[in-house]
Amino acid sequence: MDTHIDIVTKEEIRAARVTGLYEYLEACHHDDFKNVGTTMLCMKSRDSIYIKKGVPGFTDFSDGSHGNSIDFLKDHLGYSFKEAVAALVSSRAPVNIPRIRATPGTSRIGATRRTIVLPKPEDKPYRRMYAYLQSRGIPVHLIRHMESNRLAYQESLHGNIVFVSPERDYCEIRGTLTYADRPFHGCMKTQPDRFWYLTNCRLPQKPVTAYICEAAIDAASLLVLHRYAGITEPAAYISIGGAANQQTIRRIKTKIRTVLAVDNDEAGQKCRDRNPELDVIVPVCKDWNDDLQQRTSLKENVDFQ
Repeated sequence: MDTHIDIVTKEEIRAARVTGLYEYLEACHHDDFKNVGTTMLCMKSRDSIYIKKGVPGFTDFSDGSHGNSIDFLKDHLGYSFKEAVAALVSSRAPVNIPRIRATPGTSRIGATRRTIVLPKPEDKPYRRMYAYLQSRGIPVHLIRHMESNRLAYQESLHGNIVFVSPERDYCEIRGTLTYADRPFHGCMKTQPDRFWYLTNCRLPQKPVTAYICEAAIDAASLLVLHRYAGITEPAAYISIGGAANQQTIRRIKTKIRTVLAVDNDEAGQKCRDRNPELDVIVPVCKDWNDDLQQRTSLKENVDFQ
C-alpha cells in the first residue's frame, strides 16, 4: 500500500517508533493476529512473532530479532515508511487534543473499550475535502450532508478526510491528494466490530437493509449509484474498513438484512466465500467509487437527506 503523504516530521517519526502496536493491530488488523493471554498478540502467518501490550515494537522468538513499531508495519504488513508513521501517529493521543471516550463496555477479550482520539479539525471551509470527494464523483449535496451531520471533516495536520461514525466509536482517515492512485487509508475503533455508516433515510424511517462496503468513500459512492438508479429503499451504507473484518459482518448480519458489497478483487471474493448465506452485489470495476467515476454526468440536484 502507498500513502502518498509528502512530509513526515522528525517528531512524528520519533513518536511513531515508540507507539505501542498492540492497540493499533487490535483495531486495524485483528484478523491477522491471535491473542495469547490478555497482554500479547501473535502473528497468525508467522507464529514466532509477538507483540506485547504497552511495549513498542515486536520480537521474533525464532531468531531473537526485534524492531520498533515502524519496522513491524513496514517489514510484516507491507506499509511504506511514511504510511507506517502516519498510521501510528494517528493512533496516538496527542496531549493537546481532547480524548473522545466510548460508552463503557467490554471488548472481545474482556477489557474495557479503548479510547480513540480524533485528529484535530481544520478551520472551515474544508476545501481539500470537497475538492477531493467531488473529483471522485461524490456530489456536493452529499458532502454537505456528511459535513453537517458530523460524519466527515478535514483534519488539520495533513488535510486528510476523517470519516467518523455517529457514535464516535469508529474513525476512518483517507488522504486527499488527487494524483494518488492509492491514497492513505487507515482507521481506528473502540472495538474491532465498530463501523462507519451513512443512511438514505428520512426520520422516522429506519434502514431495512445494510450494504457492507470496505471504505467510507465506497459506501457513499454506492448510495449515489443507487439514487441514480432509482433505488430508494431505506438503507444503511456501511464501511467496515476492509474485507477481512469478519467480526463486524457477524455483528451487522444478526440485526438487519445484510448485503455484501465488498470489492471486486481477491480479498472481496474471500469475504463472499466466508459468508455464503448473504446476498451480494459486486462492482463492475474494483470498487464502487471506481464504478461511480465511470459515469459521464452527475445529478447534482439529487436529495441525499
